[in-house]
Amino acid sequence: MEVEKGPSWSDIAGWYDELVERGSGPHDTALRCLLDLVPPGGLVGANVLDLACGTGLATRALAAGGAARVVGVDSSSSMIELARGHGPPDGRLAYVVDDAQELASLDDGSFDGATCQLGLMDIPDIERTLAAVHRVLRPGGWFAFVIGHPCVLVPDARPTTVALGDGDRPAVTITGYFHERFWRSANPQGVRRAGNHHRTLTTYLNAAIAAGFTIAAVAEPPASALLAGQNPLYTEVPIFFAARLTR
Repeated sequence: MEVEKGPSWSDIAGWYDELVERGSGPHDTALRCLLDLVPPGGLVGANVLDLACGTGLATRALAAGGAARVVGVDSSSSMIELARGHGPPDGRLAYVVDDAQELASLDDGSFDGATCQLGLMDIPDIERTLAAVHRVLRPGGWFAFVIGHPCVLVPDARPTTVALGDGDRPAVTITGYFHERFWRSANPQGVRRAGNHHRTLTTYLNAAIAAGFTIAAVAEPPASALLAGQNPLYTEVPIFFAARLTR
């Protein structure tokens, strides 16, 4: 299929790392939301898994938040290599190349908590992935994730403006929401040119329940100041949906 042709995450790893380190409004907003979803005191002394860790932005933040050990897992060896380069090499961080759908290198019940910042949309089999996360968490463990809001970041969505009494406001038109599919952004400098799996919100939540999780909290974070400056649309509609699940 034509949609399958395009760069991989390993192909754009260096570009992606520079984007995040330069200051990315979406990543700034997502990270704040992710950390807010962690249970109070949930990082202190905890062993935490960071799924689809990319270049380690959230992994490092979890360690800085008090986790005893954080293991970042990603299927891209290029991303893992860049993550290791950011350090700090203090023994609390470890990075592993592994398939999120299996987590074959990780033992059952070996983590107190897990996170996934902007990664679940990139993984083909959401059911297998959530089952793998459930397996490696201890009973009572938590899983916090942030995804591109599936009701807003639809492949066929288009930015527009609407005229209201106080002037024009940024808006977005949505169609094709129920058509679940793999897609790539046509933007040659967009993150999603590496591909993304569009799923309905129902699919994500039902998959979590089927894996044995209960839903403890949800969030639709407002844009951070950085994101609002970079893209005012997200002062009007949510860019992300997030949740904390309990095993």
